[in-house]
Amino acid sequence: MVSGLGDGVFWVGLLVLIFESGVGAGGFALAAFARLGPRALISAPAGVLADRMDRRRLLVFLDVARAALMLLLAAAAAADAGLAVVLGLVLAAYTFAAPARPALSAALPAVAGEDSLSSANALVGSVRQLMTFVGPLVGAIALRSASPTAAFVANGACFAISAVVLLFVPHLSRPRVSSTETLTSHRASWLGQLSEGWAEVRANAGLSVIMRLVFVMYFVRGAELVLYVLVAEELLGLGTAGVGVLTGAVGLGALCALPLAARFAEAERLTLVMVMTLATTAIPLALLAWLRSPVLAGAGLVVTGLGIVVFEVLSLVLLQRLGRRELLGRIYGVVGNATNAGKLCGALAAPLLVSAVGLTGSLVVVAALLMGVGLTSIPKLIVLSRATNTRRAELRPIAQTLAMLEVFDGASSSALERLAASVTVERLPSGTVVLRQGDPADDLFVVREGDFAVFDDDRPINTMTAGDWFGEIGLLQRSPRTATVVAASEVVVWRIPGDTFLSALETLAAEPGALLTTMADRLARSASRAS
Repeated sequence: MVSGLGDGVFWVGLLVLIFESGVGAGGFALAAFARLGPRALISAPAGVLADRMDRRRLLVFLDVARAALMLLLAAAAAADAGLAVVLGLVLAAYTFAAPARPALSAALPAVAGEDSLSSANALVGSVRQLMTFVGPLVGAIALRSASPTAAFVANGACFAISAVVLLFVPHLSRPRVSSTETLTSHRASWLGQLSEGWAEVRANAGLSVIMRLVFVMYFVRGAELVLYVLVAEELLGLGTAGVGVLTGAVGLGALCALPLAARFAEAERLTLVMVMTLATTAIPLALLAWLRSPVLAGAGLVVTGLGIVVFEVLSLVLLQRLGRRELLGRIYGVVGNATNAGKLCGALAAPLLVSAVGLTGSLVVVAALLMGVGLTSIPKLIVLSRATNTRRAELRPIAQTLAMLEVFDGASSSALERLAASVTVERLPSGTVVLRQGDPADDLFVVREGDFAVFDDDRPINTMTAGDWFGEIGLLQRSPRTATVVAASEVVVWRIPGDTFLSALETLAAEPGALLTTMADRLARSASRAS
């Protein structure tokens, strides 16, 4: 919230500085490139960084670096160093901003928990939009009596405050990584992890259609960075700083969306909700071509703010549900590329459109593009909605069975649904070695039928039957298998990937008591046999 407020004030200060330099709409496009170019180009590798590094340290470092760059920017503006130097520093600042969104988005499920995920996304989306648009409103007011230099200093102070706040946010730790991921060279390599994010999006039809809609939505948002300035100056008579008034109206809509966005994100009629969010952006934008009243224009943009927040929340929830948890940082990086590439293309295209068809024509063309893509996406959205509902129905019996096991005591319905989606059913003959002592820990096993014998250095220490589970010790302790488990009869087991199991545990305030008790009992048996 703090850094978002400062960034909004900074943007108005930068626009005023560029306007005073006399370079026109082309200068606004260059500023948009400096702001959006780094995110468009490096969001995907930045997403890998968010999955590889301790997220708290990463986010604090990014905020400190941006605070320092804002102070340098203020000094450059005060010294009249020239537009090239100013935009160079802006480019550097937003290069450091690229990993921040993937890291925050990937950490949110662990911080908020599965049951609160939609509400948390709604809160984050609303606050971000509110600060993004209230920031320019505050900047417009402040710059009536202060210089752009003051706006840059204020933004630097906000980043410094944000860095301090992040030091005390719980669960911003390094993401959990399974032993198999650590030992596999492809997954451990930077390029390998980057390619996994792209491959996941390409292979998942739901992620692909969401990314396309995200790109087009943010193409429009990028065009608005230029068009709102021109609308405020030429059509509404508010002056260049009046862009803060228009974006402040969008912020008011974002605030109004706060209590509603989570409910929309959980709606069964996903297609209708998604198309509605696109319409609430497109229609008010087109109406700006004819409206000459700042009050009516602001009222329309309040509706835009509401739709933007619902769109962001809905797209985030779908990404978190459709993507694999261990790849979320990389998926957010890829989608971040689409987001910022869309913004960048929109900001660069806007001056060309204005030159070709005028300001009012540009508003209509951009709005029509958004609605056109939204309408042509309806068939794919319907397929996605039906597939999601069908898949939930298929997984419900498995999730209900998992809920009855003590090892998953306290897990949310969303976490159980994710676990159920990952289950592989295996029927194994008697004598099969399922776990071998000393091997890397990879998966958790739930016994559905049959009996198992457990050995420690070839000495029998335990038996297991239907309703038991095994494999959790190595996963939780990040250690090799502590015992050998052999099928004593023909058996049926459910195999659950270790990463999915650990992610489910992250949604709980603490591990289930039955899990801790069973682990302690099994470790005690091994210790007593060894002695």
